[in-house]
Order: sequence, then structure tokens, then C-alpha cells
Amino acid sequence: MNNKGSEYVLTVVQHTYCSDCALIKNKIAEVYIMSGLPRGEESRYWRMQILSPPWDRDARRNEFPAGFHSVDVPALKLEINGRTAAITQAPGTISAILIKLKDMLREHRSNDQMAAEIKKLATTASHKSEEAVCPVV
Repeated sequence: MNNKGSEYVLTVVQHTYCSDCALIKNKIAEVYIMSGLPRGEESRYWRMQILSPPWDRDARRNEFPAGFHSVDVPALKLEINGRTAAITQAPGTISAILIKLKDMLREHRSNDQMAAEIKKLATTASHKSEEAVCPVV
């Protein structure tokens, strides 16, 4: 009997070639590294994808992930079994999610626990970002 777990996909959209996105890039890299830590069978059902859309806003519309209100960068979305569970384009909230997610991955939290925290932060957080926000949103 093969009891497959739910598929969790975290998508982060940012400009890889933009120095103003540098602070969020560091957090993304840390979460990506921590995503490689084995957490038992659940690790097989956790994926992270990092997308870098075109610089030109009009060209970006064709490649931007579905579900967002705009093609502004940065953006973060969590999908569970292909359904959007959390979504945000607020830079301060994205930073807070990535910081918390890094710690949860290090602590070997379950996918369900991480998803619940991401949902909570994405819907209730009103983080003001002191960081540089990409001017090429």
C-alpha cells in the first residue's frame, strides 16, 4: 500500500539580476538550502521553486505564476496538491515567512505545520519592510 502524502510547492518570484532584491535573495537561498535537510518521508513531498521573471513588465505577464493580483516582484505562493493555500506580494511579509520557514525546516517541522504557519503569516502579517523594495516591481 503506497500512501502518498500531499504535495507542497512553495514558489518564490524575484529578480535574480536586481541588486535591490539582494536581501530577499539571501533569505530565499537559506530556505532553499534548509529544504534539502531530510525530514523523513515528508521531505519527498516538499518542493521549492524560484522564478525570475523578465525585467520588462509586459513580457513578465506571460510568465508570471497564476493567482497573483499583479506581476509585481517579489511574490510568494504556497500550493498544496495544486491548490493555492497562501499567497502574498508584500515584501515584509515574504521576508517574515522566509525567516520563519528557515527555522521550521531546521527544526524538522512537518509539512502541515509549516503550511499552517505560512498561511497564518500570509493572512495576518502586516510587516513593514525596512528593506529595499525592488523598484522594478
